Amino acid sequence: MANRLTKKLQVLLSDEAVTLINRIILNDALENEERPVSVSAFIRDLIEKEIKHRPSAAKEWDKTNISKLKNK
Repeated sequence: MANRLTKKLQVLLSDEAVTLINRIILNDALENEERPVSVSAFIRDLIEKEIKHRPSAAKEWDKTNISKLKNK
């Protein structure tokens, strides 16, 4: 990863979600014949993929859209 990691996010998940994430990680590792990644690395990858899928316009702040949220 080229970017330096500087922020830590906290996420609360159900036991069922954590179990499913662990199963996904282990299944991926078995399929790819690699060591399993940590849950943190897996979730970080999910977030980075989601950010890349968003249009660039969504990454910029639009003050008019923010003020519309305040009026709702």
